[in-house]
Amino acid sequence: MKKTLEISVAMKSIAAMVLAGQIFLYLLIGSIFGLSSMDFSLIWQAIAIAAITGILHYIAFTESVIKKMRYAARLAVFSIPLYAILVTFAIVFNWFSFTIVAWLLFTLFLLIVFGAFTAAVEIYTKVTGKKYNESLAAYNRKSAM
Repeated sequence: MKKTLEISVAMKSIAAMVLAGQIFLYLLIGSIFGLSSMDFSLIWQAIAIAAITGILHYIAFTESVIKKMRYAARLAVFSIPLYAILVTFAIVFNWFSFTIVAWLLFTLFLLIVFGAFTAAVEIYTKVTGKKYNESLAAYNRKSAM
């Protein structure tokens, strides 16, 4: 039971951040194109994508499912299925016209967003790791006295 709770908390945290990010991007892009509302079905799609992303993130980036794997491989395990799922959503829910230019822009946009989020996580990890290392060093100095 405890393990199930830990798994669901980990997935819900990522899903919540993804959903917030989706809403922010929709607000940003919608404002550029003069939109004033969000279709109700799009909200359900965003929730589904957030949930799927939470599951994929848990599989790829925790050691609960994949014990040992390089970070680059984990990015592939996460991003390739996510891209396929987003393409499926785009086709099923008719997000945009299906032209080569639209698909290229869609893919380029996803690469930019994925790159930005990956960079943000890297920066956060480095900053947090530095803080933990400083705290550990201070603790060790204090303990040595």
